[in-house]
Amino acid sequence: MTRCRRFAVPSLAVTFLTLGLWVPARAEEIEVKIDSVQAGGTAFIVGDFIVGERAGTRLTCPCDGRIVAVRILWLSFFGTAQPTLENGIYIYGDNGNPNSPVPGPQLEFLEAPLMTPEFLNEFRYKDEEQTIPISVPVTEGQQFFVVLEFGESTNILGGSASVVRDLDGCQANRNILYALPGGWQNFCNFIGGDLVIRAVVDCDEPTGACCRADGVCQEDATQDQCLTYGAVWYPNQTCSQITCVPRGACCRLGGCLTLVPQSTCLSIGGVYAGPGSNCTSGVCTAGACCRADGTCNSEIQYVCATSGGVWQGAGTTCSPNPCPQPSGACCFSTFCIPGQPQPDCATAGGTWMGPLTSCTPVNPCETPSGCPGDMNCDGVINFDDIDHFVQALQGQANWPNPNCPWLNGDLSGDGNVTFDDIDPFVAAIGTSCP
Repeated sequence: MTRCRRFAVPSLAVTFLTLGLWVPARAEEIEVKIDSVQAGGTAFIVGDFIVGERAGTRLTCPCDGRIVAVRILWLSFFGTAQPTLENGIYIYGDNGNPNSPVPGPQLEFLEAPLMTPEFLNEFRYKDEEQTIPISVPVTEGQQFFVVLEFGESTNILGGSASVVRDLDGCQANRNILYALPGGWQNFCNFIGGDLVIRAVVDCDEPTGACCRADGVCQEDATQDQCLTYGAVWYPNQTCSQITCVPRGACCRLGGCLTLVPQSTCLSIGGVYAGPGSNCTSGVCTAGACCRADGTCNSEIQYVCATSGGVWQGAGTTCSPNPCPQPSGACCFSTFCIPGQPQPDCATAGGTWMGPLTSCTPVNPCETPSGCPGDMNCDGVINFDDIDHFVQALQGQANWPNPNCPWLNGDLSGDGNVTFDDIDPFVAAIGTSCP
């Protein structure tokens, strides 16, 4: 019988039914092939080969990843062939010439593969003990060769199993043969179809920049890692290439808008609930917000927190006032008692010096006090007092000088520092205390 190396290849058509023996690609993997053979279909068995000859295919990688398996369909005409131990399976790199059947450098070698007839044989390890998995790095578009070297001669008319091909034409230089003698050949010169010699590539999941709703950008994130509320995935981009704008819930007219930038929310008269906030979490429900000066306002949690308050919870109210009242120094003439709440100091006939004031290291009861407009207690009312007066307008919690009366800003005499005190304060600038 003539053999393939003598330019005449015996082929036997066989219809095969592998039932559960046909191995599909795993969900995260891609089977790479050039043939069109399907399970339960018809293929030609290719022969005959002698020991040391090789047959293989040139494949194109569909993605960045790793070659993790090789698959070879191995059939016999009568279905009675025994398993055979072949010399090896080679994975070669590309030779850079699409018109040449000669493979490039060797990338991997699988020793002594046991070929079982009537199976799409799959190999995932490069050693006989199956302890070292195949893992050959490849990139999208890269070409590589998968080649079987025969360890036993085949006689397909005599019932031997061998490699097979499809029936719809041979792609030149994508099917290769190493003949003895003759070396590397374009196998399409001898066969009329593509060999069923395949690879399995585990594709790397693409990464990119993940722009989260809170405005934080995460580098090298996969799409699955970016599946958080409001996040936007930019494949194959870095954080330096994009601009992440924080977005959150916008409370407006008793309702809630999702994923709105703060500037947009404020422009439509809404109240911003914070970067990354979600309408489903009830962020637009107001509650009591306690300030350090003991005052209470009904606010949403984000507004309360950003203004330095302590939120009491959704739905809590300011009536009665749940906020702890601050203590401060209480003056009886020049005698100072520390840690007194304002109502207790007033009931006892003392003068309360403001929240968080103390009697040490300087006795505030002995410093110039009771001089409306003298906000730094230096005995004169001038431009040095303006910043302190503004801080007094912002509330007792913002008062920075524990040894100078906060109520020196009460030029209107109503017991508090408000906008009503601005005009008389301006009028007092340039005067001295009694």
